[in-house]
Amino acid sequence: MPSSTIQIRQGNDYSAVGQGPITWTLTGAPNLTGATITLTVARGATAILTAVGALVGSTYPAAQVVNVPLTDAQTDTLVPMEYAYGLNAVLSNGDEVTLDAGYLVTRPSVGA
Repeated sequence: MPSSTIQIRQGNDYSAVGQGPITWTLTGAPNLTGATITLTVARGATAILTAVGALVGSTYPAAQVVNVPLTDAQTDTLVPMEYAYGLNAVLSNGDEVTLDAGYLVTRPSVGA
C-alpha cells in the first residue's frame, strides 16, 4: 500500500471551484467501480474530518483515479499540524479496503 504526505493550506478550497480536489492515481487497487470512497483525517484515534471521494477515471485493471474534494469550510477546521489520513473504499461486494494511508500536513493560510 502506498504511503504519502499531502500538504494543504488551512482555509483553502480543494474542490472543483477551488484549486481542484486531492487526487490519487492507484495501481494494483481492486476494481473501484461502484465503490464508496472515503477520506478520513484523524489526530490520534479521533477522526477530525471525513469526506466522500469519487472514482473519476477507471481503467481497471490498470490505474484508477480517485479524487476527494475539500471545501474551504472543511480545511478551515484543520489547524496547522500533521494529521494521519486513510483513503478507504467499500467495494460493490461490501468488502472494505484501504487504498492509501499517510499524513496530511496543514499549513497556515497565506497571510495568517
